[in-house]
Amino acid sequence: MLIVADEEIPCVKHYFGAYGNILLKKGRSLTRRDVVDADILLIRSVTKINEALLQDTKVKFVGSTVTGTDHFDKEWLDRAGIQWSAALGCNAVAVAEYVVSVVAALQTQGLLLQKKCRAGVIGVGRVGSKVVDKLKILGFDVVQCDPLRAEQEKDFTSTPIEEFSDLDFILLHTPLTKEQPYPTYHLIEKNFLQRQKKDCILLNAGRGSVIDFSDLLHYGKHLIWCLDVWENEPNIKKEVLLNTMIASPHIAGHSVQSKYRGMEMIYHDAIQQGIIPDKKIIDPEFPRTEISFEGKFADWRDIVLAIYNPLDVTRLMKKAYREEGDGIFDLLRKRFNRGHEFAFVNLKDVVMSAENQDFLNRIFGFP
Repeated sequence: MLIVADEEIPCVKHYFGAYGNILLKKGRSLTRRDVVDADILLIRSVTKINEALLQDTKVKFVGSTVTGTDHFDKEWLDRAGIQWSAALGCNAVAVAEYVVSVVAALQTQGLLLQKKCRAGVIGVGRVGSKVVDKLKILGFDVVQCDPLRAEQEKDFTSTPIEEFSDLDFILLHTPLTKEQPYPTYHLIEKNFLQRQKKDCILLNAGRGSVIDFSDLLHYGKHLIWCLDVWENEPNIKKEVLLNTMIASPHIAGHSVQSKYRGMEMIYHDAIQQGIIPDKKIIDPEFPRTEISFEGKFADWRDIVLAIYNPLDVTRLMKKAYREEGDGIFDLLRKRFNRGHEFAFVNLKDVVMSAENQDFLNRIFGFP
């Protein structure tokens, strides 16, 4: 069996080494020639899975080790009889913790410090629901927009997107789809942007093209932008980047643990779908790390930003684009390590109040 895999996916050899030969390739530049003799293809969201790539190949299973499926032509795969799987929700914890990091960073800049902030979350699935939970612990009043969930769950209240206004913080966690009845492509456009109040914070950690970036530049400059995903990746608009307060190269969900989790999920899906036999391979332990505060006093923001500081990533990303020019998006994705999920960080020699200790325990599960 030949297994072709994106070279950025961890643990491929651990899980699939016993089943055949493994060929590692750059995910964004995969061609039909690379996969024509493959039995299994393991990819991330940078690889478009469609007829152009897989027609007349031996591929019988495609596994995507990240959440989201907008890079799949699912209808063509089903017609072609090619089985597929995506690691839905593997990065939910990481993205929710990224949002907490953004809040901590913004508060150090004097933002979101009102006694009662109002947040609106658009897209309340596996990721968005965890974000809502974190925001409530942070003290936000939260409104939610997810009409599909409202159709399926009688107890779920979805606020129409047309009623999103007078908010301090808007967060986008939708998939990208152009399909009715609830398309999300360019969901955030001129009309939505114009009715938001000045200095409302707009955060997108879902899919870039949920925002019309041309409209954002023309009608959204009264907002504060926090962008992890971008329209037309990897060829992003430098003007948008330079006007973004918090920026990162599509790494919000790329914790060390989410990458392991995604590979683990795809391996077990391949077994369940009958693609490979179960060889009882033991899942590897998730890595941990340690941060020492050397006896210094810290509040919860200090600790969060020591683990992941989006302001540092923003500064370095903008500097890289100024000095190295366009075309470096994928390089930056490799360069900027999102790091560990907070529950896998050991805090050493830190002094904090009981209130901060309790808060960290509630929001991250710290001991």
